[in-house]
Amino acid sequence: MKNTIFIPSILMLLVACTTTYVVQKEPTREQTGAIAENKGEIKISEPTGEMQEVVADGVAAITSTADIARDHAISDVLRKAVEQAVGTFINSETAVKNFTLLKDEIYSHAQGYVSSYRIIDEQKDKDSYRVKVIAKVKLNNIENDLEAIGLLLREKGRPRIMFVIKEFKGETAKWEETSDIETMLTEKFTEKGFPVVDAAMVKRNLEVEQIRHIMEGDDKTAALLGLKLGAEIIITGKGVLSEAEKEIQYSQGTKKFYQTKINARAINTETAEVLAATTSTKDIPFSQETSKKDASDETADKMIKSILGKWQREKNVTQIYITGAEYSDIQKLKSGIQEKVRGVTKVIQRDFTGNSAILEVISSTSSQEVFDDLGTKDLGINFQVKGFSGTRIDIVIKKQ
Repeated sequence: MKNTIFIPSILMLLVACTTTYVVQKEPTREQTGAIAENKGEIKISEPTGEMQEVVADGVAAITSTADIARDHAISDVLRKAVEQAVGTFINSETAVKNFTLLKDEIYSHAQGYVSSYRIIDEQKDKDSYRVKVIAKVKLNNIENDLEAIGLLLREKGRPRIMFVIKEFKGETAKWEETSDIETMLTEKFTEKGFPVVDAAMVKRNLEVEQIRHIMEGDDKTAALLGLKLGAEIIITGKGVLSEAEKEIQYSQGTKKFYQTKINARAINTETAEVLAATTSTKDIPFSQETSKKDASDETADKMIKSILGKWQREKNVTQIYITGAEYSDIQKLKSGIQEKVRGVTKVIQRDFTGNSAILEVISSTSSQEVFDDLGTKDLGINFQVKGFSGTRIDIVIKKQ
């Protein structure tokens, strides 16, 4: 209990110790999602407990084109801006000098994200591209910030969402032909900027047996279906509708209540990993439609918060599917990626069967950046890239 009370006090003290920056340089250009441009002196606003502005520098090697290097440099500088802002919570020279364990606990709870940014300088050298930005970094909940969600989605390669949500009346095993809940969830995700796979196309390609397996919780079938239809995330689940007469406290008689209970799961189609799982129940008098709407809104809010939070916390994971490989080829490729692809912290061999293998690349950079570097660096092994989608790269080893 003492630690629970003490941590917010430390956080408030650390925020009070942060610095205000003033940059005496005229901005060169605006960037999509940027904050409004001021002429003359650019002032960085006073930090608060929820937001602060920082100046950060990013750099990327020019391995193919300057445009690609520029995109990589922007991704690099935005990551650094978040680290810099979150770092103000763990200033060991001020408030937590003698509290190492407490410092670690504070850091684990301090999640930041870039809400908007403006490029104030950029330079192209012979081998690298450099950018300097003013970034607005927030430390509160990201799910209500549409600009920030757009930036995070771009960083993740704009993964497409697909829905398979069915409605059931009571405890029957038969689902309804149409699903208002699926439509309501789709609308909420679309409002937040998530790309959504066309519902009509999904319906045309769904078979009854597939739906039955998915409703029974078969994540592998769901993932395979999502891959087939071009989705990186598939959200599956069921909404159970019921009604009952209930007595109203302090009044005579009863009223009919309509209940909607939604169980939903978000699954990464590349790995069949469950990204989020939620249950929402709403009991509403007079209106089944209102009951559906309230339960759907709550489910969507929970799912979006969970998915975005997971993306903020985790390192990026790229799956490389390899064919035509021998064991020695896999080892060379692992070493080459680890040593030469920018931002890679770890390469894990997940599978090796026959002449096929799967490598999992963990990096601070996006899958797009890993893909771009993979095609331009000499990694000690001859291969050809056959495909790239979301966080998956397909390659084939070429023998001399």
